[in-house]
Amino acid sequence: MFSRRSRGPAGPDLALLVALTATILASAVPSEAQDRTTPGETVSYSTIHSIGIEWGISGDANHNATVTVHYRAQGTGPWKAALPLVRVDNTYNGNGFAGSILFLDPDTTYKVRLDLSDPDGGRDGSRTLTVATRPLPTLPTGGRRFHVVPGSGGGNGSAKKPFQGIAAAQAVARPGDTFFVHAGSYGGRPTFSVPGVAGNYIVWMGAGDGEALFVDGYNFGASHIWVEGLTVRDQAFATFSLDCPSDVVVRRNFFYDNHYNIYLQRGGEGWYIADNTIVGDVDPASGSFDGEGIELNGSFAACGANNHTVAHNSITRVADGISTPGTNVDIFGNDIFDTSDDGIETDEGQTNVRVWGNRIHNAVHNAFSFQPQIGAPWYFIRNQVINNLEDINKYRQWDRAVILHNTFVHWRDLTTGGAHGLLMSISRNNLWISVNGGQIWWGFGTFDWRTDLDHDGFDWGDSTRPFFFNGTTYTSLESFSAGTGQEANGIRISHQTCIPTMDVPGDSPTTVPPQYLTLAAGCPAIDAGAILPNINDGFRGSAPDLGAYEAGRRLPTYGPRPNASGEDDDDDGDND
Repeated sequence: MFSRRSRGPAGPDLALLVALTATILASAVPSEAQDRTTPGETVSYSTIHSIGIEWGISGDANHNATVTVHYRAQGTGPWKAALPLVRVDNTYNGNGFAGSILFLDPDTTYKVRLDLSDPDGGRDGSRTLTVATRPLPTLPTGGRRFHVVPGSGGGNGSAKKPFQGIAAAQAVARPGDTFFVHAGSYGGRPTFSVPGVAGNYIVWMGAGDGEALFVDGYNFGASHIWVEGLTVRDQAFATFSLDCPSDVVVRRNFFYDNHYNIYLQRGGEGWYIADNTIVGDVDPASGSFDGEGIELNGSFAACGANNHTVAHNSITRVADGISTPGTNVDIFGNDIFDTSDDGIETDEGQTNVRVWGNRIHNAVHNAFSFQPQIGAPWYFIRNQVINNLEDINKYRQWDRAVILHNTFVHWRDLTTGGAHGLLMSISRNNLWISVNGGQIWWGFGTFDWRTDLDHDGFDWGDSTRPFFFNGTTYTSLESFSAGTGQEANGIRISHQTCIPTMDVPGDSPTTVPPQYLTLAAGCPAIDAGAILPNINDGFRGSAPDLGAYEAGRRLPTYGPRPNASGEDDDDDGDND
């Protein structure tokens, strides 16, 4: 900050000019000391399948420091490499690194080794962390079992004298109890308000003898509760969360013709929302912004919306399929189709939001939304996206994202609002396909230390303007690479040759049938990818394939899983 001084009659103060010049030069050209990195504190956290890490630093003004990551289950085997941490420098994260290790085993303690390196020098930058993943929720064993039928009081919970209504059952509930909710209509919008304890839920489970219909919906009002196999229809809000409950399991429930479905009204931590069926009341062709499938409520919630796992839900006829995660959230295996706004609205998401292995068809406006991205990085891995009227990514306020092994398909132009956020992204091994020949990327902004785009595959048909940035049209990958320094190993493909089974009958909001956009033999995208540790380990052939699927690997499950445990045999996202 400069202070003002008056000039004397003879002219400017020479000493002041010298001082100002030195200050300006020092500010404009970072000193060697400013480029050196000094490591600060580390923070780590986890979900069921992921570990998130943040590491603050000072210095590294030229942003050329790196952090490699290795991990192993505690006490076992050799170290395995993971993706490097992502360099971040923003208001929310501050100056530092952040990133994730993905596709881990539940309830496992891992050693994580971080090695910071800076060509400009600095202090020692090695850390070893011990981090445990969260356990996959399991039903209690050995607890009491009761039966519930519709009613307004009475019963003892036995099969012959079931409790008459939810209130009568809750009067005796304690951790480890399972209440079998039998077929019928339950009115009065109950709140599940008696908590379990960590590792020992109170379970409210459909008995399987017909639809257990909650005609006015229900609320989640306590921690460590498990709700499964219940149905809600025709409500403005099928569910609410009250008073910030944590460790809530919402599994294999059914929501039909509701406007808002699973709604964390007041927030909550560490929920497991999986294998639910959601069919809302929103016409996808309406383009409506109102009426959500799963609303996590992100930073709008009273107590945050962190550490959630949202997996394998089937979601359709809503505005946004899944909305507003907080920090450290995994969203995977969901089948999202015919939504009037966005597929996964990652708005308000903070650090280490991970979106992998989802199938999103006909999300009318956008597949993913950066409106805004508060913290970084976000991960988008092995998602299959077909058709949006606007963009794959809605960039409004963005930061660093890691975009790997996705298959993105549009009827015509892939970007209408601009691909500006890609200039802050790491992109590898994706397929960007225009069905009828259209522009792939356009935008304005700076190609700098945050831009890292390579090894992607592109199909722009007969378009003469596949890439446009900052006033320049690039008519080929070669000209784009020469002009920007990006995609030196990108390739052009033809979807007619590579994915002859592709069935895209029209532009959004035309419904797209369920399908897997796997690669045909002879496609140049096979074995054309970069090796990405922890992402495509165990690939077939000489190198990983581009796109969401590796040839020869088992296809993933989208939506509810057949396994009664609620956990698929393959949840690690790499088609193993």
